Amino acid sequence: MNYQESTTSMDEDPAISDFKDGTFTPSLTRGSVITYTTDLEDSSVLSTETELDRDYMDTVKRKSAKSLSIPINNSPFYRRRRFWAVCGAFSVILSAIFIPLLFLVIIPNVAQSSVNDSQINFDAINITNPTNDSFIVSMSGTTSGTGPFSATITFNGPVDISYNGAIIGSVELDPIEVSGGKGTLAGEKRLFVIRDKAAFNDFTSKVLSAKEFEWTLQGKASVKTFGMNLNNLKVNKKLTIPGSNNFNTSVLDLKMTENQDKTISLEILTNVYNPSPIGIEIGDMTAQLSYNQTLIATTIAKNVFIGAKANNITLTGVTKAPATEQDRLNMIAVTNSFLTNTPLITSANILSIVPKNGPVDWLNSAVKGFSLSATVGNNPNPLKLISNLDLGEETLKFTTDEPYSPTISSKNVVADYALPFNINFKILEVGQKITIARDNKDIITLESPEVPVISTPNQLSLNISETKLQVLDAGKFSDLLADLATNKESEVVVYGKTTILTNTDILGQALIQGIPFNLTTTFQGFDQFNSDGNPPVVQDLTILSGSSNQLFMGIIVVLTNPSKYSTSVGQVSFDMFYKDKKIGTTVIPDLSVVPGPNPVTVMAILDDPGKNPDTVELFKLFLTGQSATVNIKGNEHSTNITSLIPAFKSINIPSSMPPLKTPFIKSSRIVFDNQTATTNVSTGIVEMTNPFVAPISIYAMNSSFSFNGIELGSLEQNIYNNPIFIPGNTDQTLQFPVKMVLDPVVSFTVLRTLALQNNLDVTVLDSLIALSNVSVPGADPNANPTPEVIQSFDMAKFVTTAMAKIPVTVTMDSQVAIGDYFMSMSYKQDIIATTDQSILNMIPALAAPLINHMIGQSEMSFDSIFVQNIDVNSFDTVASGQILNAGSLPATISFPGGAYLYSENTLLGQVLVPPITTGGDNRFNNVSKFIIADIPTFSSFSAKSYSAQSVSMELASDNVMITSFGLPIGPISIRKAFQIDGFNGLKQFTLNKLTFPLSVTIDVNNPARVGVELGKVVYALSVNNEQIATVTSNSVTINPKAVSSVTFQGDLNLDPKLVQSFFAPDPPAVVAQGISVTPPKATGEVVWLEETLKSFTLTVPFSAKSLLNGKGVPPVDPSAPAAPPAPPAA
Repeated sequence: MNYQESTTSMDEDPAISDFKDGTFTPSLTRGSVITYTTDLEDSSVLSTETELDRDYMDTVKRKSAKSLSIPINNSPFYRRRRFWAVCGAFSVILSAIFIPLLFLVIIPNVAQSSVNDSQINFDAINITNPTNDSFIVSMSGTTSGTGPFSATITFNGPVDISYNGAIIGSVELDPIEVSGGKGTLAGEKRLFVIRDKAAFNDFTSKVLSAKEFEWTLQGKASVKTFGMNLNNLKVNKKLTIPGSNNFNTSVLDLKMTENQDKTISLEILTNVYNPSPIGIEIGDMTAQLSYNQTLIATTIAKNVFIGAKANNITLTGVTKAPATEQDRLNMIAVTNSFLTNTPLITSANILSIVPKNGPVDWLNSAVKGFSLSATVGNNPNPLKLISNLDLGEETLKFTTDEPYSPTISSKNVVADYALPFNINFKILEVGQKITIARDNKDIITLESPEVPVISTPNQLSLNISETKLQVLDAGKFSDLLADLATNKESEVVVYGKTTILTNTDILGQALIQGIPFNLTTTFQGFDQFNSDGNPPVVQDLTILSGSSNQLFMGIIVVLTNPSKYSTSVGQVSFDMFYKDKKIGTTVIPDLSVVPGPNPVTVMAILDDPGKNPDTVELFKLFLTGQSATVNIKGNEHSTNITSLIPAFKSINIPSSMPPLKTPFIKSSRIVFDNQTATTNVSTGIVEMTNPFVAPISIYAMNSSFSFNGIELGSLEQNIYNNPIFIPGNTDQTLQFPVKMVLDPVVSFTVLRTLALQNNLDVTVLDSLIALSNVSVPGADPNANPTPEVIQSFDMAKFVTTAMAKIPVTVTMDSQVAIGDYFMSMSYKQDIIATTDQSILNMIPALAAPLINHMIGQSEMSFDSIFVQNIDVNSFDTVASGQILNAGSLPATISFPGGAYLYSENTLLGQVLVPPITTGGDNRFNNVSKFIIADIPTFSSFSAKSYSAQSVSMELASDNVMITSFGLPIGPISIRKAFQIDGFNGLKQFTLNKLTFPLSVTIDVNNPARVGVELGKVVYALSVNNEQIATVTSNSVTINPKAVSSVTFQGDLNLDPKLVQSFFAPDPPAVVAQGISVTPPKATGEVVWLEETLKSFTLTVPFSAKSLLNGKGVPPVDPSAPAAPPAPPAA
């Protein structure tokens, strides 16, 4: 609903000025009118009952009252009876006049006028099922100018259609619904009856070529509107309709298939554009295609319907080999036009049309002699024959003279293509003109002449000989080079035209010129010479020479070119950075790279590296086996080629500089002499190599070598007066004294670790480590090898095998001169140090804690000691017993110089001890010779040991050799305290037998484990200080821990009183006093033994009666000197 307010002003409104007799009378028809309409025609209504009226009238009243001082009646006008009386009268008058006029005159005239003024626009007039007399037509379109009424227009009967004044036919039209001045033709199928065949033939023959034509529609129509039927309205309408205008025809697609008979089957997709709305079903159409008087083929199109606008029609036919050279060239021209999308006009003469219901005269008449002009090479969507272009392995060469005219050559340029032809052909040669663009700017062009190619049905490859590039935009060209230098790829547009020389069975050799292509592709970039994301790697590095303030290094760096392109740019230079600090420059004399890895020779110049902390750090990493990253950065002066300056300025290549590959130490050997275990000094034999071209002079060095972080040895050399000079790339063998670290834990740790690395069984070693009472990581303290395993263990082989190759880390700080450049050099190298049999000289040092611990915890337990072969100052001992707590170590303990025996820190003498074997049951039974050091001293000791229950002694030697597992260990020192039993005065004896004149047998019970061979012993017997007899035993032996029977014989004083006293109830005591002892092997008087014998007296009751009755007489406790004090602990 639309509203419109009156624009009359209040000042101009008569309602304000109509004032009579002092009374204000507003106008009811002006100043308060609001008009509104609906969508129905003539639906305007006047209304005064609106809020707008009230507001308006209130305003008027207030103004009037204010100006005239008149009382205002505030009652609304539409509530006044006078208003309604006027309205009613006015309505009756209007109705009586207007209604008859409206229905009888106005509406019929308006309807006829609308029919006359209306326009019909046909969208489609489609003709189907044509016959000689009629056809089916479907007419659709729109109408306009039909007036404001909503109505239905119905045609009364068929409508006659005239052309050039003649009625060519009639057809019934569908009703048209109109509204708002517009309507639509439904397009239902209707029968069109041909009324005048001659006129219709004239129409159809002209409509194909005419731009437009005129039809006149005549008939009767009825209009229904407002519920009224208005009949017998005249229809006489002239319509201008577009004609077909010769059908704008173009070839969209052309397919060729070669047949066995050397003919070619064609399938041609054409686009026939019909600007006319008239479409017609023509059925099968036969047409001849020709160009420049050359018949190409006779074709047929099936079930053709040419409608309005675009029509795709497929023609099929067969063409034969050209009869003349001109025909061949014409056919090549058509093919060239199609492939290159270059417009070329061909002709299509329609020979016949056969609708599905049979021939139709007026159709054949229309097309007879009609020729279509078909444009080949005007495809709005041209063929993309070349789908991909790979410029192959390009080589770009730059020179300083022509920086923007580099030469380019390429191998294996590959183009992927697809021709819509299935014919036998071969591409012989290809030429092309290529333009490379980016950001809508042409950058470079390349034109190559026709060259031979290798072709397959879908791909061809060729080589482009060296030619110059034409740079169109210098700035863009430099930008492109910079992108290619630093990125993996850069997207460009490659377009141009290709000329190909082909050879076919039908057309022979054909030159196709100007096949277009336009591709978006990517150029592979050099990507800062990264390889799979990894920066360039320095493959080799050496020092060429040194001056007073510079080092000159030769570097082989591998620049991996990830692209397929090669380039040559001459000499370039870069700045070298480490940790963002410039440390020198690099120069590449001739930078040429090909695809893949490129070993490039680089000269690096380090500026005073010994004084630059960053260079010192870099050099230390290099020499100590650590890699480092340096950056190679371009600058304004990196190249003299102007076009490449932006590219080289953008280069920032991180490169991994590896550690020194050829080590300074080529081999090392450690030799241990027989003094190494004592002096801790071995000999290091080192083969040193100078891996540099420049000579090296060594003035001082401080070096150490370690195993798994454990220092094994070190050396210091100060040789400023006689430096070591090693020429470039030469070797020298040097000898150095090495101070060894002879720590048991270190030695055992290294031995055990290397044994495991050599797959040796460490069970025995672990048991020895446990015996040594040292803590070694990983050693099993509970290792308990069997005796068989221990006995079969070959210590020498074990040690030499395990220690044959010792992986050590050598660190060295030295003062050197490289060439003429003096500097401090820190070096680190992992190397295998070899040893030989001399490693066995280290066994004493290795075994020292083991032996010391073994001896320290061992104890000597004697089963018996028998003293024999007593001489003036010596005797032999036969000792048997066991060494306790010695462990399972198989060892032979030897005393090459004998051992010394002490008691209470007093030297008694020297014992020549035979070797003692341990590792089994540790029992011994051997004969030793004792040489008395001092007779009086030993006499005192002998006397004490005779009366004591036990005696403390100490065995000591500084020259003990121990052989274990076949290896001699020593000399070592031993001080071992032990105790032996004393004779305790031989108190336990009895008189066993008495015969006269005098023979006394005594049973001596020796409680001690010590026995002695005395030989001839003479005693004096006395009673009451009166000697009664001298008795002698010629072979006295006191066995250890046994009862020994000794028989003494002699002459008895036969004083009757004395004899009677022996048989008395209370016999007197007999005192026995030693007089002499003569051992059987003594060569003279054994003073110390006689003094011992003489120092003791024995008193025993002598009851002859009891002896004669066979009862022994126990001795009386003899008086004896006190036992000596115990010796100090060992």
